Parts: sequence; structure tokens; C-alpha cells
Amino acid sequence: MSGLKAVVDTLNSIYKQLDEKQDRITHSMILHKGLVSPLRNLPTEILSLIFLHCLPENSHLSLTQSTAPVLLTRICRQWREVALDMPRLWCRLHL
Repeated sequence: MSGLKAVVDTLNSIYKQLDEKQDRITHSMILHKGLVSPLRNLPTEILSLIFLHCLPENSHLSLTQSTAPVLLTRICRQWREVALDMPRLWCRLHL
């Protein structure tokens, strides 16, 4: 019986830890939802215009991952799809 009680106590402790972790994750999601949601609701046309303004001023673009247009493809799936569907982002690319 004492072995069974120890197992039940261990399971209760694990359950409590998981419940606390779920509360922290839920709280974090609520806090971050306001930051992410306006960007996700931008129409593709607006996002495309913003992307065009992210391009460097010089005449040729390089394929570095830390600058536009490549950087724009690394943010999220939606941004990657929009950026890859914009020939104007890629027409000045210097290889």
C-alpha cells in the first residue's frame, strides 16, 4: 500500500506541475496575442507595399539572410509566401 501511495503522490505532483505549466503557457499566449494578431490581419497588398519599402536603396540586392528580401522569407509562413510571390522583390538580385 505504501508503494501505491508513493506512486499516487508522484502522479499528483506531476499533474500539478503540468497544470501550472499550462497556466503559464496560456497566460503567455494571451499576452502575445495582441502583439501578433494585427500583423496577421494585414491584407497581402499592404504587406507587399511594406516589403517593397524594406529593400535597400542601392541598385543591387544580395542574398544575405540578414537583409531584405531574404530576411522577409524567414519571419513566418505567410511572409514567405507573400515575398516569394512578389517578382519586384527579386528583380534586382545580385548573384
